[in-house]
Amino acid sequence: MSDAEEQEELQVGRKLTEDLVDDDTAEKLKKNGTVLGIFLVVVLAAVGYYYYSSNQAEKAEREAAVALSKVLTEYDAGNYSVALDGGVGADGSEVTGLASIAEKYDDVAEGKLAALYAGNAHADGGQYDDAKRFFEMATASDASLVKSGAYAGLALVAENNNDYSTAADNYKNAAENLEEPTLKAKYLYYSALNREEAGNKDEAKKIYESIVDIAESSEFAKQSKAKLASLGTKID
Repeated sequence: MSDAEEQEELQVGRKLTEDLVDDDTAEKLKKNGTVLGIFLVVVLAAVGYYYYSSNQAEKAEREAAVALSKVLTEYDAGNYSVALDGGVGADGSEVTGLASIAEKYDDVAEGKLAALYAGNAHADGGQYDDAKRFFEMATASDASLVKSGAYAGLALVAENNNDYSTAADNYKNAAENLEEPTLKAKYLYYSALNREEAGNKDEAKKIYESIVDIAESSEFAKQSKAKLASLGTKID
């Protein structure tokens, strides 16, 4: 937040406080300066600022949601240039890019989702450094699916850099943010593959075994059993 924006918010907070305290009460508080009076002014200021901040957050959520709905049309159509950087959409309207949405609305859920999409678009274009930055932004989301996707994206970036230990860690983080067994097993399987690639076969075995327990009927459980057999461990 810039200094100007901060001062504007403080001024609004003060105005709300003034509206909550009538003139007589305010004058008495100024004269006696009691601890109780000072405390009351501080509390009312805090209440005023809280309501202002809440309204600002709701406004940001609405704006981000509208911008995101427009840009995802371009993303789904594979028009990544406009989707990322903004411009004129297929319908001729002006579109705010995912990157701008993610950075401007980084404090709301829609901003984190935009960051995930921006990371995916950059990764699809082979721009892994840019993808990493946006995936890291998306890991701060409160939505488990967004957080999981962000960690999976970071794992992909690490794999591209041949950093298999980091990739394994991030795939594990992606799995831990999921409840659905098959998708959880999928990310754990990728984590185990990267553990193997990093030379940590014992840890890979443990992960393969956990996959069989988590989603026994899934394709990843079958593949994990085959991997365990190749590593000298057989599971019936």
